[in-house]
Amino acid sequence: MIRLIPFHKKNIKIYFSLSFLILLSCSQDFNKSNFYDLPISNQTIFEDIVDFSSFENNNILLNFWFPSCPPCVYELEILDKINSKSTATKVIGIQVLGLDTKEDGKRMFMDKGISYPSVTDEKDQVVSTLDITVFPTTILFDKNGKEVKRWLGIIDEELVFQSVKELEKPK
Repeated sequence: MIRLIPFHKKNIKIYFSLSFLILLSCSQDFNKSNFYDLPISNQTIFEDIVDFSSFENNNILLNFWFPSCPPCVYELEILDKINSKSTATKVIGIQVLGLDTKEDGKRMFMDKGISYPSVTDEKDQVVSTLDITVFPTTILFDKNGKEVKRWLGIIDEELVFQSVKELEKPK
């Protein structure tokens, strides 16, 4: 007869301890990035210049998108509504290039009548800095530039608007 129970108990403890440590090391600290430190181009897809210093004291809703991504295109009008309804939050699009060109982005914004600015991340610097792996991704930064919330995939208009309004409340 072989007794394995003490051996199993010890292995299970070690397994759970290692799993916990692995999970801690793999979890991403999204709150480490500051919007004002990001390598974002100030030139929009329409060749206009955006003065991001004029966005100071506003919350920022940053959306990563590209024209051939159906969920990304679906969100454009939602984000435009949020941008027009919100007084203290500014929406900025980050068009990721690769499958599409800047011209495709211009055409999409014009066809949909989107009013908020969008810039391109031509060298994927912002995508890399913020570890963006899902499209669309939308990130809410507070007025100090600190990341507050991140949505992966299609956003829910009411949930995002509620988060924006909550952040805009005086404290």
